[in-house]
Amino acid sequence: MKEQKVKAGKKWLYISTGIFSVVWYIAYAIGAMEDFDNRWSDLRLHMPKILAAYSGYRGEKFTFLFGNKINKAADPKMTISAIDDYTLSQYGWPVKRRYYGLLVDQLKKLGVKAIGVDVLLFEPDKDNPENDRRYVEAVARAGNVVNLAAIDYETGKIKLPLKGLAQASAYIAHPNSDLAMDRDGYVRKFFMFYKGWDTDDDGGEDKFLTYKDLKAGRLRCEPGCADRRIPSLGMATYAIFSGKTLFELQAKYGGEPLRLNYRYPVLRKAHPAWDKDPNSLIQSAYRHISVADIIEGRLSAEEKESLKGGITLLGATALGAFDHVPSPFLTQLPCVEVHATTIDNIIYKDQLKEVDAFWMTMLILILPWVAVFLGRYPIKSMVIASFSIMGTILAADIWLRANLYDMPFIVVILVFFLPFLYIVVDKGLSEGREKKWIKNTFGQYLSPKVVDLITKDPSKLSLGGEKREMTAYFLDMAGFTSMSEKMSPEELTAMLNEYLSAFTEVILKHDGTVDKYIGDCIVAFWNAPLDQADHRKLAVLAAVDCQDEMTRLNTSLTRFSVKPACRVGVNSGPMVVGNMGSRTRLSYTVMGDSVNLASRLEGANKFFHSKIMTSEETFKDLKDQFDYRYLGSIRVVGKAIPVKVYEPFARKGAAAPEVKEMLGHYETALAKFEKGDYRSALKDFKAALAARPGDGPSQFYIETCEQYVKEVPKDWDGSFNLTSKG
Repeated sequence: MKEQKVKAGKKWLYISTGIFSVVWYIAYAIGAMEDFDNRWSDLRLHMPKILAAYSGYRGEKFTFLFGNKINKAADPKMTISAIDDYTLSQYGWPVKRRYYGLLVDQLKKLGVKAIGVDVLLFEPDKDNPENDRRYVEAVARAGNVVNLAAIDYETGKIKLPLKGLAQASAYIAHPNSDLAMDRDGYVRKFFMFYKGWDTDDDGGEDKFLTYKDLKAGRLRCEPGCADRRIPSLGMATYAIFSGKTLFELQAKYGGEPLRLNYRYPVLRKAHPAWDKDPNSLIQSAYRHISVADIIEGRLSAEEKESLKGGITLLGATALGAFDHVPSPFLTQLPCVEVHATTIDNIIYKDQLKEVDAFWMTMLILILPWVAVFLGRYPIKSMVIASFSIMGTILAADIWLRANLYDMPFIVVILVFFLPFLYIVVDKGLSEGREKKWIKNTFGQYLSPKVVDLITKDPSKLSLGGEKREMTAYFLDMAGFTSMSEKMSPEELTAMLNEYLSAFTEVILKHDGTVDKYIGDCIVAFWNAPLDQADHRKLAVLAAVDCQDEMTRLNTSLTRFSVKPACRVGVNSGPMVVGNMGSRTRLSYTVMGDSVNLASRLEGANKFFHSKIMTSEETFKDLKDQFDYRYLGSIRVVGKAIPVKVYEPFARKGAAAPEVKEMLGHYETALAKFEKGDYRSALKDFKAALAARPGDGPSQFYIETCEQYVKEVPKDWDGSFNLTSKG
């Protein structure tokens, strides 16, 4: 039944894992977890800063530890000509176009190679048209300025800049960052050429906006740009800076949107040439240079160096006067910096790339099965292995990011973690039930230490029938029948409970397994269910300590008039151990000839009048660890091969003085007996009995010697034949 439940559980686990893998892949494919992955991507960029703050690091925090692999500073030659608060205080809002003209002239003088204007200039200046003319003329003179047209993606409607500006500009571009904006309002991808339309609903773009569609007259970039798609502000500005044609740039960047690799922000002085206020700082990735400072010629050497031979984008940064989006580093990033980021990425060819779809598919379909595979190990091992795998995934994610691959980390980590979590919880509940079952099943006849070992690692428990080398132990109360005649049932039961409980504690103390109670008999064994290399020694120690416990009980239990004795038989050898019984009632027990011999040895104590009898198989390697005596060689009922048997008394050197004295005479006598010198042996056996009055084996050999002095049995071969089972 249990095996059937296990098989059914595994089948369900395999089916559910397969379904989970497929569902998770579909969720990944449709972008259901994109927001979570985006949040992780942002957090990953901030992790070096967070770790640096905790460590007290005083350098650039975004490049702490692995930060220098995933975070990069902006190109110093990429600047923002900022319409900042100071510019508005000087020139008002909106800024007159003539100031833009002055700005373009100054930038040209400063050696700026490409200028992108992120300002929409549509309506003419009705109060003073001269302002518009001055700007258009400045743009025409410069020859390196990009201006914007407005395009409505839903309607395809185009709005051109003020009259003459399209023809004067090096390129007309689009500023639309919303074409690939994520659901959370972040711009993580950017179409470098205006996104096309799918007019036939076949899933592919088939209509694109070109310069011809602007209908702006002859443009400065023609004839080379006439059939080219409208570039973004960043793309057009880069075309001027690099000298590359829109034809070759469109071939390279005209497909999927650019995955932006944002630069980390730094603090800089707002007006380094003249503002002495130390708190006048700007936090931005790209250097912001005030438009007013440029027009008025109040620039620091560092600002001039950044402008010379570089790229600058004109855009509003004044509070309340600029359009902004959140970025991985800043909650309010001026959109002009998004365009700057696209240019920076293209220059350094470090835009982000997606992990190949094949590898993502493999990860999503395989990782849940890795968690299932680990489920066959103990929880501790499973947790260690699983967290190692998740740590490896994290390290791989950082490594991939350092190599410009943006892996959907949350998708990958959860496709492993969720099955792992389910299996751990299920395994924990199962192991809890299993441990409870183990304690209920084995707690009464295994030592707490052994039960604890099994509950910690149930894999050590073997419940199926198996053959193994073991030690069997039988303890029986001597004279139980005569005792029962002298005591009431209540007294007899109480006495048995006292003695058997004490003997059981001794057996469990020595890590024995209590098999069963048969009336006044205890059956126990060692080396199952756990391996015990010293099982023979443990069983003999239990036998010796049970005899000591018997002496103590007979002294302390004064309410019982009867003072019982006990006999112990111990044997080692191959045995079969496991759950045995009927289909409805099982018992964890042992069986085999070696078990039967242990039972015979317990009964054979009656023959020698000894208290403990162990076989040579049990005792042969323990002789230097105990005070003992050799009882002789016996044939038990049903066995033709004799067995040498021994009686241990105590741990080496711990026997009572009278026992030690007795053993000296006994060993001398036994040596003479084995040589056939029965008359001389008789004298020494009597000395042994005198040293320890009532010693059963000494009395046995005295009687035997007296008989053999008269006549030795004809079939005597040195072994005693037992005529009953005891």
